Amino acid sequence: MKKTSYLFIALIVLFLFAGAASAQTIGGDKGVVQVTCDVNGASASLISINGDVVETKTITNGMAEFYVYTTGTPVNQVIVSADGYYTASASVSVPAAGETTVVPVTLEAKPVGGDRGFLQVNTNVIGAKVDVMSSGSVGYSGYTDVDGKIQFAVYTTGTPINSVVVSAPGWVTQTVSVTVPDKGQTEIVNIEMVSTNPIIGGDQGVISVTSNVEGAKVELISISGSVGYTGMISNGKADIAVVTTGTPVNQARVSATGYQTATVGVIMPSKGETLTFNAPLNATPASPMGFAILGLLGVIGVVALVRRD
Repeated sequence: MKKTSYLFIALIVLFLFAGAASAQTIGGDKGVVQVTCDVNGASASLISINGDVVETKTITNGMAEFYVYTTGTPVNQVIVSADGYYTASASVSVPAAGETTVVPVTLEAKPVGGDRGFLQVNTNVIGAKVDVMSSGSVGYSGYTDVDGKIQFAVYTTGTPINSVVVSAPGWVTQTVSVTVPDKGQTEIVNIEMVSTNPIIGGDQGVISVTSNVEGAKVELISISGSVGYTGMISNGKADIAVVTTGTPVNQARVSATGYQTATVGVIMPSKGETLTFNAPLNATPASPMGFAILGLLGVIGVVALVRRD
């Protein structure tokens, strides 16, 4: 009778173990984007087709791995930067479920020695290509980082630079005249990129979404259920301009790795008006696999008791 009771308890624990294990797998299929680079400690950022930073990791042992949902917003670019090196960018293709896409990135060291000044280009576009022109040819080249900027070490005694050309898919190429910086000085150039698909007509207001997780992705959902606008939490908020005469949005969805997605209701602002909505994120609960492990230990204990009897 005692053995029968123990076996009955073991079956119950096994049932709970199976349920907990199955509950662990939640949501779509994933693939891996593996970024390889020979500069350990470099920062690698994965960028979505919307221009948002999906996730940033540090190059360790020559690589950084990103786990991406195959059914989520596609990624198409990775940006890698490190002190003493020019920022580099590479195209990314979304891996199939269970597959790994390897993206090799090579960082070019900035020159050392000689009289140098610095040219810093600030833009509103992540991953834009910046060419520094000298006598009609490209003297220096690189890509803007996740803050939209890039800095070049320029020899003051070399062939003079005279302009910078900034380009990116979906944006109008900009050319701006520059001067050679003095030794040890920094010449700063601010370039506002213009979209090739600007919003035509209509008055605008602003929906400001606040949250507690820096870098969280913000999506404004229209009444039709589609994503109308996107943004990213920076300094605690994302200010998103919306066309008051366009398709109305009624929800804000905020998401970040390691946190539960939050959705809050929003209303459309009037022309020139800013409306603020708060969407705090809560950390994702611990995996139920922990309970499953306890269940397994319980089974082992019950079996041991049965054998001893």
